[in-house]
Amino acid sequence: MILIFLRTFAIGLLGAIIFSFIGLPIPWLLGSMLMTLLFQLKSSWKIGWHPIFRNIGLVIAGYMIGYAFTLEALQEMVRYFPMMLLINVIFFILFIAVSFAVSKWARLDLGTAMTCCAPGGLQQVVVFAEEQKTLNITVVTFYHVMRLLAIITFVPFIVSSNHSSIAAESPLEKYSWILFGLMILCYGAGIVFQFIKVPTAYLLGPVFFVMICNLLSIPVPVMPENLLHIAQLFIGIYMGLLLKRDKLKKMKSHIVYAIGSCVILIGVAFLISEWMAHHFMDFATSFLSVVPGGVDQMGIIAASIQAEVTVVTSFQLFRILFLSIIIIPFVKYMVHREQRKVRS
Repeated sequence: MILIFLRTFAIGLLGAIIFSFIGLPIPWLLGSMLMTLLFQLKSSWKIGWHPIFRNIGLVIAGYMIGYAFTLEALQEMVRYFPMMLLINVIFFILFIAVSFAVSKWARLDLGTAMTCCAPGGLQQVVVFAEEQKTLNITVVTFYHVMRLLAIITFVPFIVSSNHSSIAAESPLEKYSWILFGLMILCYGAGIVFQFIKVPTAYLLGPVFFVMICNLLSIPVPVMPENLLHIAQLFIGIYMGLLLKRDKLKKMKSHIVYAIGSCVILIGVAFLISEWMAHHFMDFATSFLSVVPGGVDQMGIIAASIQAEVTVVTSFQLFRILFLSIIIIPFVKYMVHREQRKVRS
């Protein structure tokens, strides 16, 4: 088992080094993810990754995101609330339209199609699909994994082509026992959040823990950049292992529809972001805020390119809230309505 983990780590590290050498964006995340995905699909070698490494990566990312949440940043976020609500309403309408199209063309029941097309929230949607029993969990997982991989692959290129990342001057970054102790406490916060069933617990636990430290004026050390690279590497390897070879073979007929729905969502996000970039914020921040990815992935990309990580995280957290309160109950209602039609 240790040999498998070491082999997987070496494969991911090789991808990160290659992407760094040829100057591609977010190399530690993208390189490790795509190299691991390539080996997963094409090689006969057995590779695997323990969830604890992903959790460590999320804790590091959560620390860095929480570090940016100061009182001033939180006060600034209040003015974006109407924009958050408007964007999610637009995506809700789009989600309904795309769901009906996928249901018709891919010959899926409406409940499964709507669950496949729900914008963002991989973990919440998959758990919901498992609870419903009547939905095709394999198809739902495939659509969301395909969308997540597509977003993580293409978003950094879109952002980097519209955003010149200039390394911001920051306080001296160094390792210390205080930093090490806070990281352990952050991991503990992740465990607590997981226990109370908060989504993306190992990211949001540290975010809120470090944010509270900031608000209480407790000194929080700056995160060394090398630790962010480790987080990207660990998360990238995990992402690369999400798409299994056997599932891909079974889902060939759905690949076009999965990619098509993803292109529509990213395209609409791009148009909204262009408009926002002219009125509210820079393009990188607006696109990472609007695109229906995960709060963990978008947050770590934002931190990597010096976008406004507090804005990105706030928009993505609001999306999770909107998904949980509006979209999932709506899908549940539609599923039950379809079941009543079948029975009658």
